[in-house]
Amino acid sequence: MQNQNWQKVLAVATVTVLIVSFTTLAVAQRVSSEDRNSIFASAAKDATNIKGVSFFAAPPKSFDPLKASNRELLGYGLPQRPDASDVKATAKWERMIVAAKHRADPSKGVVKPFSSREMMPSKAAATSDVDGTVSYGSYNWSGIANFNTLTKWNTKTSFDEVVSYFNVPVAQPPFGACNNNITGPFYQVAWNGIDGAFNGDVVQGGSLSAADCFGDTLYEGWTEWYPSYAILAWFYVNPGDDFVAVTYGAPGTDTQTVFIEDITLQTYASVAMGYVTGPGLVGKSAEYIVERPCCDGDGFPLPLTNYIFEFMGYNWAYDAAGTLFYPGNTGSHNAIFTMVDDGDTQDISLPLIYGTAGNAGRYSIMFEDENCAYVGGCTPD
Repeated sequence: MQNQNWQKVLAVATVTVLIVSFTTLAVAQRVSSEDRNSIFASAAKDATNIKGVSFFAAPPKSFDPLKASNRELLGYGLPQRPDASDVKATAKWERMIVAAKHRADPSKGVVKPFSSREMMPSKAAATSDVDGTVSYGSYNWSGIANFNTLTKWNTKTSFDEVVSYFNVPVAQPPFGACNNNITGPFYQVAWNGIDGAFNGDVVQGGSLSAADCFGDTLYEGWTEWYPSYAILAWFYVNPGDDFVAVTYGAPGTDTQTVFIEDITLQTYASVAMGYVTGPGLVGKSAEYIVERPCCDGDGFPLPLTNYIFEFMGYNWAYDAAGTLFYPGNTGSHNAIFTMVDDGDTQDISLPLIYGTAGNAGRYSIMFEDENCAYVGGCTPD
């Protein structure tokens, strides 16, 4: 009789473990690109003060994101779980998703008088490394991109999700600039996005850091779909705050979605941006970028703030088939962008990619400004 009781206990325990295991698998199952975009399209949303732009409805107070299915998360515009095999990414997701407590006010969006736009190549010819990575000079970008050869949206190979964790950079004028009648303001935007490296549109989200020579600073979280929209600022952030951006891609002129969160302030926005103008999304590239936004009266990007260093601590992308990519992954085409000054005479911001072969940039991309962006001397225009 005693043995029979133990057998019953073991049987119940085994069934319980199986139920828990199957429940965990069901919750963790990633939603496909097509289904995700369908969920986004039908999700409840609230209008913002910017025409064509809406926020996903906030979840109820009883909502537990750690227990929610990926479909439920996406219904509120919240990022679904990373690939289950990536323990570090999952741990970061858990910290981020629990901190997403305060949705930004959709009535307080600010349309900036400048844009984070497509990469503006410098005059210098691109060069290729032995591993096939192509290096470009750019007037506005520094960073790295995975790219493909598409000219229109593809349901398997278009990039359709990019994730980055980073710190909001400190903004200040270049050392010595304020003594040379260059008063600013100076700008830097850190972001991830889809498209823009080799075509005329880009969907993106990130942080803005700005400063001038009068002691004024500005730090904001923003999204954009260029050229349909300029930078759309949604909430204030602080220098040094932990920040995450998740940029999604949908075919062509479909509505595009970007999630941004200041993890330190526990404030987020999940933004749906309807098409207005431009070529429409291709999913040709997935980027991780530090940029000076555009443009001044002469068509050049605005002066770059002296941010000194910027770190993106964990980065990855998916294509529409669910294939996982890391910046610098040797299984994809890669591009490196070094920012130059208006005259294309000196480098002013560059990325340093760390990691083993196949994982370069997965855990760390470091950016640094240099030359006139660091010590002053860049012309005011």
